Amino acid sequence: MEMVRLLLVCAGIIPVVASAADFTLTVGPPVAAGSGSKVTKSKAAVFAVRLEECDALDKAQISGTTEGIVDGARMSTPVALSAAESPGVYVVSPAGNQGQGVWVVSLSATCGSARAGAIVPLGTGTGGAGFLRERTRVFPRTPTKAEVDAALKALEAPGK
Repeated sequence: MEMVRLLLVCAGIIPVVASAADFTLTVGPPVAAGSGSKVTKSKAAVFAVRLEECDALDKAQISGTTEGIVDGARMSTPVALSAAESPGVYVVSPAGNQGQGVWVVSLSATCGSARAGAIVPLGTGTGGAGFLRERTRVFPRTPTKAEVDAALKALEAPGK
């Protein structure tokens, strides 16, 4: 009888633990947002961001800034977030001149009382500006100014 009781208790706990995933952000290439008309119109999009594990996407909010250092001067501008056709998916078009200096996008999102954030470094290459997937950091909160500064410094000194 004790074994049956233990199994019933465990069976009741497992679904709760399994469904207790945390609100987070997922960052990927713009094509990950889909091929809808809203996405194809946003040709300046550098990456897509998806709100994960949010039960109230209609009330969720996301914002961001493009942070950069050009010729030693710190710059900060709002970022354009365009909703894709899938709920909770956005394409991100950074403002500023990513052709000079080093740049990151700092994202902050809420879903009810839960928070999530990300720092997405931007790079330049033969195909134009793009995001650096391997250097992207996702947080269970809004990124701090110190974390954004550290990401920018890491881009200034890529060999370190």
